[in-house]
Amino acid sequence: MSDPVDARLTVGNREAAGVFANLRQRHILLALVAQERSLSDLAAVSDTPLNLLHRHVSKFVRLGLAQVSRREARAGRAITFYRASASTYFVPADLAGSLLDNPVARQMREALERNTAGTLQGILYSHDGSGPRMQVVKDSGSASMAAELWRNLHLTEPEARELAQAFKALLERYDLPPRGDRRKYLAHTAFVRA
Repeated sequence: MSDPVDARLTVGNREAAGVFANLRQRHILLALVAQERSLSDLAAVSDTPLNLLHRHVSKFVRLGLAQVSRREARAGRAITFYRASASTYFVPADLAGSLLDNPVARQMREALERNTAGTLQGILYSHDGSGPRMQVVKDSGSASMAAELWRNLHLTEPEARELAQAFKALLERYDLPPRGDRRKYLAHTAFVRA
């Protein structure tokens, strides 16, 4: 089969939309957008056992999200390579579900609670003239790497676009491949017009 089309694929059913709500499945599928990969290649980039990868990738192929790109002959069983069916995927709002129902959002909330337990003095609420502020106050000796910041910002449309681009660039800067000395962190950045 050929490379994925340079087009957006609109997800048309809840089962396929569920792939994007699942952190592991989404990570595996999007790794197939970057390049074609065998299950062994995917195991190296996703830290997922081969039997579970086989189940996920078979599901992606069945749902039309991925495809077999080629088979490489070898002694014994051929190696199958997979590729994403599109370069981007669009999940309509009616299939995306609520952010609060999103397992990744739940994972973030639970991780924040775990990481701040016993390290939190409280929350400081204030108003600095431009709007209300909320700041988490930690014990001075706390080694927790959790951070949650909330601000009311007053921005023009160009400033809002610039901030969105800055958030994206910052996260991309730290989106590095797994390595022995790198620990996994979950990051979520969002802002919306109030």
